[in-house]
Amino acid sequence: MRDVTQMLVAEFVSINGGVLAGCLLAGATGILEKIPGVLILLPAFLELRGNIAGSLAARLGTGLHLGVIRGRWKRENVRRNVLASFLLGIAVSAVIGAFAWFLSLLIGIESVGWKLILLSVLAALISNVIGISLTTYLTLALYEKGYDPDDIMGPVVTTIGDVVSVLSLILAGLVVVRV
Repeated sequence: MRDVTQMLVAEFVSINGGVLAGCLLAGATGILEKIPGVLILLPAFLELRGNIAGSLAARLGTGLHLGVIRGRWKRENVRRNVLASFLLGIAVSAVIGAFAWFLSLLIGIESVGWKLILLSVLAALISNVIGISLTTYLTLALYEKGYDPDDIMGPVVTTIGDVVSVLSLILAGLVVVRV
């Protein structure tokens, strides 16, 4: 019964976070309209954050359950996983930006060109710092409190990823509009 309760709470957080991300996105349409081509980039960017954070939480959770992340190896194993997630997020975000630019050209949609790559990478830097930090902290803290991060972190990190990604795209968009 405890697992079901943990999962229900996680889903409740996820649903409310999704609504929050939607509200943030709706409130930022004025900014995003100034960046033609951003809507091509948006779905892939949002998906990427959740996927990377979900994979990180799963790797950390598995390492904790198997006893690989403990004692003197804890810091090094966590550091390697965090670094891999961070670098993957930046690299794939650059590819997403380039792909959005290419698709804009291919289908004849106006875009800001190379600034889509800048937008994607800048937003990834911001969202990675926040999202990966929260994912790592929550996974380790939940495990130490006796909860199973595998039951909780999936919906929570995808929601954190959505909210943080939308905020990061808005902040990066403000910078890119000025460049």
